[in-house]
Amino acid sequence: MTIAVTGATGQLGRLIVAALKTRAPGETLVALVRDPAKAADLGIEARRFDYDTSPEAELEANLAGIDKLVLISGNEVGKRTAQHRRAIDAAKAAGVGEIIYTSLLHADHSPLNLAEEHVATEAMLKASGIPHTVLRNGWYAENYTGSIGAAIEHGAVIGAAGAGKIAAAARKDYAEAAAALPRALAIRAKSTSWSPTSPGRWPIMPPRSRARPARRSPM
Repeated sequence: MTIAVTGATGQLGRLIVAALKTRAPGETLVALVRDPAKAADLGIEARRFDYDTSPEAELEANLAGIDKLVLISGNEVGKRTAQHRRAIDAAKAAGVGEIIYTSLLHADHSPLNLAEEHVATEAMLKASGIPHTVLRNGWYAENYTGSIGAAIEHGAVIGAAGAGKIAAAARKDYAEAAAALPRALAIRAKSTSWSPTSPGRWPIMPPRSRARPARRSPM
């Protein structure tokens, strides 16, 4: 199985590649990046994959032979819908087997302005007909730890959450989840109890026997 990761030199991408090396040993890994030279330290094949400047033919060619594509959402707010469309179109043309996309927690009803592009991408994935799994990632804990210096300086953690509650996790945790999926999905596809007519459903395992010991007759 060949697994490709977009944005593989980014903060999340590097963690996913590292996790895949542990969780999917023996599988072929490919880094899809804007500048392959910057991916040399990853120790895997790197292919140029620039959402904005790569010609369609290059995007398609560099997705050739990919079984599972981990599509990490772009980091340029306002441009991601168009960027993701190019990636998904190229994946369909190249015959990519399955896409794993990093979306946003509660994207379909989140009030965050970030949600719109994720919802659009999820819709494009559905319309593409490519089997896909959507990971609705929550807030990164690093978004807080990165501002510790400023919080100490001002004596407060400043934000606009009001009475809202946030469940955060480290990028490494989200990376481990993404890296666990390619093999799990491959196993699911081979399961005789799973049907492709039920997308998004995991294999239903046969129920365990609940037989109870026979009652002893009263003396």
